[in-house]
Amino acid sequence: MKVGVVICSSADLPRSYIQANDLNIMPISLKFEDSEFVDVRDPEATQQFYRNYLADKDLEANTGPYTVNQIKNWFLDELVLKYDRVLVLSLTSTRSPIFENATKASFAILRGYRQKRRDAGIKGSFSLRVIDTKSLFCGEAVIAYETIRLIKEEKVAFDKLRPRIEELTKHTYGFLVPNDLYYLRNNARRKGDKSLGAMKYLLAKGLDIKPIMCAHQGETYAHDKGKGFDATVTKLFEQAKKAIDDGLKVPVVCMSYAGDPNVITSRDDYKSFIKHAEKNDIQSTMAVMSTTAGINLGPGAFCLGYATID
Repeated sequence: MKVGVVICSSADLPRSYIQANDLNIMPISLKFEDSEFVDVRDPEATQQFYRNYLADKDLEANTGPYTVNQIKNWFLDELVLKYDRVLVLSLTSTRSPIFENATKASFAILRGYRQKRRDAGIKGSFSLRVIDTKSLFCGEAVIAYETIRLIKEEKVAFDKLRPRIEELTKHTYGFLVPNDLYYLRNNARRKGDKSLGAMKYLLAKGLDIKPIMCAHQGETYAHDKGKGFDATVTKLFEQAKKAIDDGLKVPVVCMSYAGDPNVITSRDDYKSFIKHAEKNDIQSTMAVMSTTAGINLGPGAFCLGYATID
């Protein structure tokens, strides 16, 4: 029985990891007035996107996740022939309709797969499960990483995966540090969120205060803050070190940067963090941040995710 895993393109994992573990990407597109960018986690194309599009602060984009019909057709045309069981890990349902669309599509997929497999000469049944990760970006990446580990290393049966992963979502945190608050505020205003009003924005901008946002259990909130982007990222690395010392539920810390990751990996605080992680047998990943994250946080943003034991 062959098991496949589907992730959203918003899950910040390196392309090399995705390819090595045969992860299937459900694309999310960004639609501009006269153009469209489809994110399939190609790091070079995504970095070019940051250079070409997000440098223009007046440019507005809307995300375009797969529709119910697109998901159904994708599964029936490809995935039901490639796998016997598929697990779909979706971006949090509080921020995207992907979970709802995939759930609705699953009924049509389960009704239509038999003929597709029969025509291809494939015997046996097909089934799928859709799970709301209740997380964003690097938080999604941690959940995907653990899913692969459970399948490959622990050989967990498909019908036992869902409760394990749903429990993991309660312990998973994704932390986000924007470099330019303009993007965070502008996106919030477009959605009617007034949590970062004009006075707060001007004060934070004037004092160079950068928030550390946290995504957990479908909610996003201000977790901490620092003065200046560099110092705030350092603060987040120190927090992650402490989390490692306290114990992680999954032996990995996932990171991403909205631009060239070398900006982060060349930093002394990053190198110190990696040494600390390796000393404690914790793996790490670094990816180019998804455009879904970048359109909200802006170029130069940093994300870090992990799962705690408490």
